[in-house]
Amino acid sequence: MMYAGIAVTGACCLGIAAADVWEFPIYWWGGGVMLCCIAAAMLRRYPQAACIAVAAAFFFAGAGRLQLAADTYEALPHYVAGADLQLQGVIKEQRNSFMSEKGEMTRYVMVLEGFSYVGDRKFRPAGGSMYITIPAEPIYEPETNISLTATVQPIRYYRNSGMYDARHRDKEQSVFIKAYTEDRRSLRLLREPQGWRHWLYRLRETMTERFLTILSRDSAHILSSLLFGGHYEELPPDLIESFSITGLIHILSVSGSHIALLLAAVQLIGQAVGLKKNLLFIVSAGVVLFYGALSAFTAPVVRASVMGLICAYSLVARRDYTGIHALALAVLAMVLYSPYIVFDLSFRLSCGASAGIVLLQGRICRRLSFLPAFIRSGLAVCISAQLLLLPVLFSNFSSFPVYSFFANLTVGPVLDVVILLGLAAAVAGCICLPLAQGMLWIIKPLLALAVNGNYFIAALPYSRYWAGAFSLTDNMVWYLCIGAVFFSAIRRRLLAAAGILFFLSLAWQQWYKPEAVVYIFDVGKDKATCVVHNDRSVYLWYNKSQWANPEQVACVLTPALRYQGIFRLTQCTVTGHEPERTGKQIAAAFELAQPCGYPSAASQPAVVVPGDIPYYLYGEPPEKKMPVRPCLEIQSLNGRGKVFPVWAAVLIIHRGSSRDEAYTEWMENADVYDITCFSPGQDGQITGIYRNGQWTFSTYGGRI
Repeated sequence: MMYAGIAVTGACCLGIAAADVWEFPIYWWGGGVMLCCIAAAMLRRYPQAACIAVAAAFFFAGAGRLQLAADTYEALPHYVAGADLQLQGVIKEQRNSFMSEKGEMTRYVMVLEGFSYVGDRKFRPAGGSMYITIPAEPIYEPETNISLTATVQPIRYYRNSGMYDARHRDKEQSVFIKAYTEDRRSLRLLREPQGWRHWLYRLRETMTERFLTILSRDSAHILSSLLFGGHYEELPPDLIESFSITGLIHILSVSGSHIALLLAAVQLIGQAVGLKKNLLFIVSAGVVLFYGALSAFTAPVVRASVMGLICAYSLVARRDYTGIHALALAVLAMVLYSPYIVFDLSFRLSCGASAGIVLLQGRICRRLSFLPAFIRSGLAVCISAQLLLLPVLFSNFSSFPVYSFFANLTVGPVLDVVILLGLAAAVAGCICLPLAQGMLWIIKPLLALAVNGNYFIAALPYSRYWAGAFSLTDNMVWYLCIGAVFFSAIRRRLLAAAGILFFLSLAWQQWYKPEAVVYIFDVGKDKATCVVHNDRSVYLWYNKSQWANPEQVACVLTPALRYQGIFRLTQCTVTGHEPERTGKQIAAAFELAQPCGYPSAASQPAVVVPGDIPYYLYGEPPEKKMPVRPCLEIQSLNGRGKVFPVWAAVLIIHRGSSRDEAYTEWMENADVYDITCFSPGQDGQITGIYRNGQWTFSTYGGRI
């Protein structure tokens, strides 16, 4: 029964993931819960069978909870997309700022209270949230009530493997539309910010301002991020990159280590002043909850707070504290309250690291008994926190921090001291500013030592091990091997299963090795096609649109290529708007065998795959007949030659806009001539595999 909590929590999370793929009415999932509960009651004399039935009940409960959340999200007024509206709402948070042709713009998340159509005074109450992009001045603080006039649009999500899952994040926050306006006159302040959330926001900002009396602006924002999270936009990009390289990026947001440090300090102070256990628990709970509120109750904060409170209560109840049960309870409560959090990367990283520490730290410590205690403890925590996360790290970041243990052993303790002193300085600043400033003078050299030490470690050679995402088989083999190493009771079975899977996968990859793989990525108005040959040579074609995000290469293309394990390009061809600038961005992210090429005649056909592989890339429709049965990709249908290629085996067409009539006509012709047709804007990333003279295509959504 030791792992019963993890079993039911895992089943609940699996149910949530299943319901995201298979949409069934909520009463179907509810019926599954009832049937499983009845089965568990009937099988109560058979504990193992009853446990399976209970886990199945939680599976259906998780699926039903997600379906309920999905139905609520779909009930939001999506139909207003494309309309000119007078919007009214409350600012929730500020996201980011950027420069436009008319000046600096800022993006906010706004909780929508209601809207009216322009020219119609009828106010329609509405729920949900939206993104609004407005002039940077004036600055609106959280809980400010405003109105604005703008054209609202649906949110565009890029569907490529390896990208951040923004779609589920927005569903979790009920964000469903966006609006943009550069007209300051359309903005109107309805109510000054108020409420406890704004009070906490102002308290955090006041603490940061007090830090600025001694620390530089960068150092003050770094300290504020270490203590409460946030301020990421004010942090130097090089600093964030260095913390990512050393594996200490988690410390810039509030996590379990912060709650553990805070609880330890409260317990020590409480015991020193003679507080009784019940009163000490109440004080500990109050401090943790207040600190969580200051940190905006992000997913890692909530999980760490729940586990910390359970730990503190175990001291009062005089019962053994079991981290496994606490973690399972915390995760179960969170996913049932907000099911879309299962897809949140920070939540998965936080839970995976916690599970690794709880399950594996003790076993690793025993295996490292030959090392000194302080090294053994630090190494055990570092290894156990990352073992379960390795596939997640490669899937989302395509790299592993090689010097993570060294950074945690050297920089980590210094940052822990900085966090403790920083919390003390934040409290002291509310009572006696000179006392807080004295602490800040101590913090200043320690923070500089930690930051510069982290820069040094990040600059060491081979600080990152780059690799693409694990396949499904690789993931299974990895976790089977972990189980075989740490759980001796079933070691032989796990090793046998891992060995069989590994050799079957290896044989499959060698026997069915493709001659070439073509990736057509979903990069919005830009176009990107990449070909990987069986000799690992890689060719990239990128067409830059004038109306696309200037940073599209870094935001969309780079993570998509790295997910596929592509870090070196044999040849790169860039066309379109300001190709040299785009070429520099690609050269900064990838190793190039030769400089990027910038051909002027983008409309000329390019044989994407050399040799006899029938794949052709065109900037505009071809004017002459091509070889019979090729795969044909056309980046724009605006050219002169618009004769539909009835000889094509597969068509890949890039859509110009939602009103692209030529695109609609070509899609209809493809149905008439029974030609398989794809579009990155409609299907997401398209992957074509050429093997033994045959093409096999798949899309991001799984359509073939």
